[in-house]
Amino acid sequence: MTKNSCLQKSSLQLKFCEEVGFNFRDLFSENCGLAAAINLPNASWISGQLITPIETRGEKGGGVVSERQGKIYERRRIGPFSVQFRDFDEKRFRLELPGNMAIAHCRYATKGDPGLVANVQPLIVTESKYGPFAIAHNGTLVNVEGLKSELKQQGCKFDATSDTEILIHLILSSGAKKVEDAILYALDKVACSYALLIITRDKIFAIRDCFGVRPLSIAKLDSGFMVCSETVSFDQFAGAEFLRDVEAGEMIIFEKKKENFRSVKYAEPEEFFCIFESIYFSNPRSKYKGVYHEDFRRKIGEQIVLENPDLQGDLVVPVLDSGKHFAQGLAHVLSTRLKVHNGDLYEEAFQRAHSPLGGQSRSFTATTTAERIAVVRKKLHLKKEAVAGKEVIVVDDSIVRSHTAKIIVEMLKQAGATKVTFCVCFPPIINVCPNGMDFQTRGQLIAYKRSLDFIKQEIGADELIYLQVAGLYKVVAEVYGGGICGGCFGGAYPEIPKNITE
Repeated sequence: MTKNSCLQKSSLQLKFCEEVGFNFRDLFSENCGLAAAINLPNASWISGQLITPIETRGEKGGGVVSERQGKIYERRRIGPFSVQFRDFDEKRFRLELPGNMAIAHCRYATKGDPGLVANVQPLIVTESKYGPFAIAHNGTLVNVEGLKSELKQQGCKFDATSDTEILIHLILSSGAKKVEDAILYALDKVACSYALLIITRDKIFAIRDCFGVRPLSIAKLDSGFMVCSETVSFDQFAGAEFLRDVEAGEMIIFEKKKENFRSVKYAEPEEFFCIFESIYFSNPRSKYKGVYHEDFRRKIGEQIVLENPDLQGDLVVPVLDSGKHFAQGLAHVLSTRLKVHNGDLYEEAFQRAHSPLGGQSRSFTATTTAERIAVVRKKLHLKKEAVAGKEVIVVDDSIVRSHTAKIIVEMLKQAGATKVTFCVCFPPIINVCPNGMDFQTRGQLIAYKRSLDFIKQEIGADELIYLQVAGLYKVVAEVYGGGICGGCFGGAYPEIPKNITE
């Protein structure tokens, strides 16, 4: 791929998608977790440990692939990662998944049958001219159908319904002599979003697309390296040193028994980081550009107060866990304005029970409406005495479909709250997401073509406040310096390279 190819593009706006007949229902919506251990004893165990703190990124399936003496070893199963590997101690990892190099994956998918083992990653090639290899993918390829049709015409057979399999066929059909060149050939054909880990018999490749939509970071441990979707996973290892993020448009190459890694800048970067990572998906103790996500969220909460000078209430209550740090920031500034003690204003009236429904812990990543509602009702327990007779300001990260918000308001009012003001720390979500979030059709979105009054009545709140778009960009500029994807709330999407759209 030439460095300029990612800049030769036409707009990935909904108008374009409609013109070419692109159906967002056919997208494979994924926001997964990736991990790798390189040149470290018992690498499979380490990669599994890296996944565990971030497995809420994807609870539909996962696996680990290791390499030893040119042979690939694997374990892939449907269901939450921790459930799959609960009987695996360090010794069992070493015996069944041996070697000093390994990659791991946890999968969030609502398209591409989550019950099909062939879709569970890392996807594996047991034999090829490059030897065995496996690939793990976080993101969504937006030009799936055209590529798949071309590859089928060339005789390629697909075993899975995941877009990731397209990358495998592109690598195998590249004609390149070296696997590195074959991977670059594949990257030149696909459109974002992707963060990738690829393991071969002597290398591990860590890659981010030219827009940097999905995160991927590197840490040093002893004489080897670790790679993970989130930095929080590195903290559990004594002596681990965070080095840096894989940059947008960069491929990092780790080689067996080598103390350094090599960087290939294969595409000119133009950052469109998915801000929903900072708002919701990423662990609050993970960092992006050196800033904890929890600190970003507190600043968003502060911004809500600045935008709403008339905001008042007796109690600020977060929807745990995702609303916690937003609410802390909001309560901090609001308590100063109302001249009350911060501790008297902030109350974690909801208690969160983790991993209800046999491991499904996030309502957002649940597959069906019924499952989402069941998760919310089972995971949140309200301290009724704390809110009875109070005007409550309830704080959550976002409203996508409104199922959670409606239940939250209902619980508060049944407990005796005299007024419920619902503060949403993200602008109204009005567009689908082609880059890996589960906003597949506009009809799913409560804010699409609907007024704030309609949404307020729908969820049963007395007042409804959204973060303003300008306020979000203000905080992003202050904290990250800009460079985010704003497509879902009406801003700019990353764009498809021109050679792909043609």
